[in-house]
Amino acid sequence: MPKYFFFFFLVPIFCWSQDFSDEDYIFLKRHEHIKISLKDDTFDIVQNITKQAQFLTSKILLYANETIPYDDNFVQVRNIEAYTYLPETDQKIEVDYIETQQQFDNMVFYSDDKYKSFIFPAVKEGAETYLNYERVIVEPHFLGDFQFASYVPTKSAKISIEFPKTVDLGYTEFNTETIDLEFKKEETDSSFIYTWTANNTAGFEGEDDSEAIAYYLPHIIFYIKTYEYKNEKIGVSGTLDNLYKFYFSLIEKIDESNLDNVYDIAEEITKGIDSKRDKAKAIFNWVQDNIKYVAFSDGYGGFIPAGAGSTFETRYGDCKAMSVLLYEMLNHVDVEAYRTWIGSRNKPYSYFDLPSVYVDDHFITTTIIENDTIFLDATNSYVPFGMPTAFIQNKEALMGINKDNFKIIKVPIQNANKSVTNITSNMRLENGTLKVSEKRSLIGYDKVEFISNYTFRKDSKTDEEYLNTTLALGNNKTKYTNITKANFDNKDIPLVLEYDLDIDSYTRNIGNKIYINLNIDRSLSNSNVEIKDRKYSKKIDYQFEKHFTTNFEIPEGYKASYIPEDIFFEDSNYGFKISYEMHENVITQTKSMYIKTLSVKTDDFENWNHFIKSLLKAYKKSIILEHI
Repeated sequence: MPKYFFFFFLVPIFCWSQDFSDEDYIFLKRHEHIKISLKDDTFDIVQNITKQAQFLTSKILLYANETIPYDDNFVQVRNIEAYTYLPETDQKIEVDYIETQQQFDNMVFYSDDKYKSFIFPAVKEGAETYLNYERVIVEPHFLGDFQFASYVPTKSAKISIEFPKTVDLGYTEFNTETIDLEFKKEETDSSFIYTWTANNTAGFEGEDDSEAIAYYLPHIIFYIKTYEYKNEKIGVSGTLDNLYKFYFSLIEKIDESNLDNVYDIAEEITKGIDSKRDKAKAIFNWVQDNIKYVAFSDGYGGFIPAGAGSTFETRYGDCKAMSVLLYEMLNHVDVEAYRTWIGSRNKPYSYFDLPSVYVDDHFITTTIIENDTIFLDATNSYVPFGMPTAFIQNKEALMGINKDNFKIIKVPIQNANKSVTNITSNMRLENGTLKVSEKRSLIGYDKVEFISNYTFRKDSKTDEEYLNTTLALGNNKTKYTNITKANFDNKDIPLVLEYDLDIDSYTRNIGNKIYINLNIDRSLSNSNVEIKDRKYSKKIDYQFEKHFTTNFEIPEGYKASYIPEDIFFEDSNYGFKISYEMHENVITQTKSMYIKTLSVKTDDFENWNHFIKSLLKAYKKSIILEHI
């Protein structure tokens, strides 16, 4: 019989009787139990999962669809029991068909990820659904996590984990201060049992432009620190040394054959180049231009990089394969390069707080040249040498130096002046139509974002249709002609877009006056945050600047009777300035704006909205022309 070792509340628990009657669907319980067994040095880990839900209305019956993901190599699924219970007739209706499918998306070349899918039968108002199954966790480094809240309210959320006393278990909680959580520790003769329980947790809803769900959702991540075998403690996870040892064991399995062609192309690319920086740049650009990025997930193949020789021959690879190719090519020409694990901005974790495989989801190459640390991520074909991809900014990276040594380094945030768009517009009126010749020059992430979206999202649209929907200049009658693009494939110089615009019905004529607004580009105009129901911060992909110079030629027979005053908003993280001046018959508007943060916190929303409100007010200002 188990005996209680200790029992306490992290904070006072919820009252069980919380009212969820205004909901359409709730979880009555989400319970999981993980049992870790150890025989000699082999783990047997089985996770039992139970979900019981109730349809309080018949409005959202799509919740009857259920999927269970797994991949066979790391997690296997067995003993599925699923049925619908109808309380009014005391009827139990079993799920009679469960389909197994391969899981793909448009970014995955090959994946061994699978899922079991089925539909609970006969659901209606008042119906309850029940699901129980087991997951066999094959790889002890992937012990898993538990989320105390879900997309709908949960009356009872509980996770328990039972493990031998010869195992040292670690866990880290995230965002649990937002819920009432009970923790209990029990002890038997040979094992410990840890249990966490949260009652009546509210449903979690994501928000537009917010950080990833893991930044807010209360959850816990488990990991095995060590286990005892033959009177020796064997490390698994829980320390950086253990984590790096596991990662390097995967690196040692890389196929290092057929490297002659890799070395030959590295020498050819760098022939006549003396500086290490220029060599690194040439090789990075070659990999970007010649190796197609495809995601790959196939058991350990999703963690063990493909060999550089294979990637060179096939000309495709995932982030690991592309990085290994870079690593081999760079080191061969005496540019010291290092394999590097890193988490994207979707991962809120630190290697120091959570030294486990859950911290990272990406693999890159790092080189250090003349004390300048350069992060090389060739999965984006358009990012220039020297800039990290935007989604790893401000993230910790685990840089492997050799078998026994590593270093935690941080990817710097790229300053706003590295991602700049300059727009020059020349305007005139012709028969009531605003004629515009415009030139846009883009560098940094502005350029990367435009080219990426143009390449992958333009589809069958014409250039005019695409620019009309992305730039949204003028009004819905704007027509684009004479569109040209320059430097699409040259990462070292700005992308230049040029085009002419005809904008009908843009000016307002009242009596002998013409009102015309020079702000045909209203960037950030839809960026106001709805504070009332907003709970989470606003995520910004990268810092940037935009600079506009607009020259308007006053038509013959008119004079400017009103020119708006200068207006500005200045904050350390964001701001704008708009000014006007007139020289002879040309009015010049100079407009600039900047964003110098990657996140707007909730306590800064009012100031952010004041910034957007001020910008919108400035956008409404028109010049007035009066007939002479």
